[in-house]
Amino acid sequence: MGQQELDGVFELGVLRTPKGLLLGAELVLCGAVVGLLAPPAPPTLAPALLQALAVAAALGGQLLRRPPRLPHGYGPCLDLFRAVSGTIIFLVVALVALAASRDALAATTFTFSLILSFLFAFDAFVTYHAKVVPVVGQDTDVDST
Repeated sequence: MGQQELDGVFELGVLRTPKGLLLGAELVLCGAVVGLLAPPAPPTLAPALLQALAVAAALGGQLLRRPPRLPHGYGPCLDLFRAVSGTIIFLVVALVALAASRDALAATTFTFSLILSFLFAFDAFVTYHAKVVPVVGQDTDVDST
């Protein structure tokens, strides 16, 4: 007999897609950086925590069977904004963590933050080329002169 389709709220198959894997990796590394940032650099903890919440919200939105309806073009632009802001935030967090202290915990935080910044930059590149460019190309509201 075949398996019955569970009629739940979440579609866990998204986690096997490249975007799901990328968001999952970003969420895990965000959690690691937030955990490492608590003792050495509390001022940088708030932006890192907010970015971790933004990644969790993006992953939650991807997992929903019936995602919320946004106006045309807003979803890809919000995803691009999340990726670009993550790149900037974690690049700054990496530099501040290294400048605040020279111990092993600060070096680990710097390394994870730098890796996470590159991961967000890759996400921004992929999001721009895969989602934003096609949406901008088919926008009917823009006059072509």
